[in-house]
This record gives sequence, C-alpha cells and structure tokens, in this order.
Amino acid sequence: MEEKRDRTASDLRELRTIVVKNLNTVGKLETAVRDLSQAVSAKERQNDRRPLITMLVIVFFIIVSFFFYFRREVVQHKDKIDIMERQEEYLKKDLSEMKDKFFDMESSDIQAYNLYVALKEGAPDKAFKMYGKFNLTTLSRLERLVVDYEVSLIRQKAAIKKYEEGVTLFRRKSYQAAVARFKESLDISSTGEYIANLFYLTSLAQYRMKEYNKAAITFERFLFINTKNGYERDKAELLLGVCYERLKQYQRASNFYKQALKDNKYSRFKPTIRDRIKILRKKIEKSEIQEIKTN
Repeated sequence: MEEKRDRTASDLRELRTIVVKNLNTVGKLETAVRDLSQAVSAKERQNDRRPLITMLVIVFFIIVSFFFYFRREVVQHKDKIDIMERQEEYLKKDLSEMKDKFFDMESSDIQAYNLYVALKEGAPDKAFKMYGKFNLTTLSRLERLVVDYEVSLIRQKAAIKKYEEGVTLFRRKSYQAAVARFKESLDISSTGEYIANLFYLTSLAQYRMKEYNKAAITFERFLFINTKNGYERDKAELLLGVCYERLKQYQRASNFYKQALKDNKYSRFKPTIRDRIKILRKKIEKSEIQEIKTN
C-alpha cells in the first residue's frame, strides 16, 4: 500500500511539474503574444504617421516654393516701380527742358522781331541796345548774317550822322562839341572812308584848343591810316612837328621834320619845315649850352 502511495505521490509531483511547465510556457506565450501585439501596434502607428509626415513635408515645400515665388514677384514688381519712377523723372526733366527751349525760342523770336523793327524804323540807339542783349546763337547762320548786315548798315548810318554833326560844329568853331561828336561816331563804328578825315578834324580841333598832347596823338593816328599824299597829310606833318615844339620836345620835333621831308619830298610846307628845322637847331644848341652850364 505504501508503494502505491509513493508511486501516486510521485506521479502527482511529476504531473504538477508538467502542469507548472505548461503554465510557464503559456505565460511566456502570452507575453510573446502581448509583445508581438505591441510591436504590431507600434508598426501600425508608425505606418499611420507616414502619410502625415509626407503631407507635412509636401506642405512645407509648397509653402517655401510660394514664399520664393512671391518674393521674386515682389522684387520684380519693385524693380518695375523703380524703373517707372526713373522714367517719370526723365520725362519730367525732358518736359522742363522742352518748356525752357520753347520759351527761349519764343522769346528769341520776339526779340528778333523787335530788333528787326528797330532796325527798319531807324532807331539806332534802341537797335544797338537790343543787339547787345540779343543772343545770336538762337538764330541760324543765315539769320545771323542778315542781322549783322542790317546792324552794320545802321551803325554806319548812325556813325556818319554823328560825324556830319561834328563837321558842322567844327565849322562853327565849337571845337569841344565837335570832338565829342567825333568820339561818339568812333564808338558806334570805326570803319568807313570818312574815318581818316574824322581823325584829321579831331586833331585840328584839339590843336586849336591848345591840347597839344592829344592833338599830337591824333595827328599820328591820322598819318598812320592816311597813306595818300595831299594837303591834309602835308599840313598834319607840319602841325605834328609844331605840337612837339609846343611840348618842348625839340629834338623829337627836329627828327620828325627831317624824316617827313625825306618821306614826302613834294610837301607843300617844305620851305616852312626847313625854316623850323633851323630854328629848332638853335633852340637845341641853346638848351645844350644851358645844360652844360648847370652841370
């Protein structure tokens, strides 16, 4: 009986061991199933997140693309605005320059017309004043030639008029007024056939007013521009020497007389000049003796 009990107890222990082993195996299996389930769940969650991540990446790239696109559009738009502003400034500048040119053209046309009227109406003083202020560069070459020609004619007429007034005053022995008129004539125009005679009459007037220094200078100018032999040149040579005498420049007067006789052998005042040379010789000798005595 005891053997049976021992065998039964042994069998029960063995059975219990087997059951415990089986239970441990089942626990491990449950644990493995649970781990597998967790891994499958994590994998599924990861797989679920991929579309979201992919979508987020796509959205990010879309936003970045739109940012650079709009940034490029803004920069291009700004450049266009800058170009338009510069063009507007250039247009304003061109418009201002065109207005100035138009005003200058208009004013120059008005000035040219007024100058033309002054020239035609015979108002030389007004014409000369306008001519001095007029900008000839606004006219064409042909227009400038026409204006210059018209002005030269008016100048010539005005100068001749002043000269004739001076001649009249000279004949009336109003020498100071005559010299003033001759000067006004020269200020207007210094060209013309009458200029030599103008200098001659001016020098005579100054000589008769006893302004010998001025007269000598004017006689010299007359002799320089008048190369024709004649009564006026002969008399001018004589009176120029007399001016030197009155200024007590005896040696200069003597030298001038000698040169005049040499250059003008047929002078009407040749005998008079020779007599004056003799007188001057004595004056020069006398001055030299006085100078020796004083030294």
